[in-house]
Amino acid sequence: MNSAGVMQRRGFLAVVLLGAVILTVYLVHAQLGGDGGKREARAAGAVSDASPSSSGSPNGPAYNAGGDGYGAASPSAPASSAPAAAPTPSPGTTPVGVKTTSLTGKDIKQMGNVVVDSQGWTAYRFDQDTANPPTSTCVDACTRSWLPMLVDGTPALTGVDAARVGTIDRADGGKQLTLGGWPLYRFVGDNGPAKWKGQAVNNAWWVVQANGARNVSCLPPGAVAPTS
Repeated sequence: MNSAGVMQRRGFLAVVLLGAVILTVYLVHAQLGGDGGKREARAAGAVSDASPSSSGSPNGPAYNAGGDGYGAASPSAPASSAPAAAPTPSPGTTPVGVKTTSLTGKDIKQMGNVVVDSQGWTAYRFDQDTANPPTSTCVDACTRSWLPMLVDGTPALTGVDAARVGTIDRADGGKQLTLGGWPLYRFVGDNGPAKWKGQAVNNAWWVVQANGARNVSCLPPGAVAPTS
């Protein structure tokens, strides 16, 4: 074979090899480009399908209401909102609540005028109760968070008008103290004396003043002061 033929054959092989290289590069680029487009499409789809996060604040005045709706940590049976029936305690029934031997009206820093029991715990009243006639609607699960203030005999009074103090008979046989006709309670969430963590729970529970009126000081965020 002459030299011209050899050169032609080598040139043809070079062209074939170059074409193969170009084709390979093109195919690789096309594959990468396709996967990239799919990845971008999937990313876009993920963004478009995602729901916007919400960080809205709680609505309404149901401050500190959790669990059973009365401020307790975990739910149980719902409390009845109907007036308690005539007391018919069973033999041996232990009244639910906490006993006190005194009521003291005093002014404390920030909160102002309050009433405390013989152990210094803050007294509360409940808007769903009635003062005329004095009636407690806090029963069953409600009393796990809000302990009726019970008394045996006549409590010692300091800074509280005796004419405003009375008692009602609860269905379990306990005698619950009233002030201005309103039944009195202790809030278990206070965890001790001189506290008022129960203030405005469900916008229905209030620290009580020595005259039986609500104390609406130190309202937490979301609470609404009553207008009546």
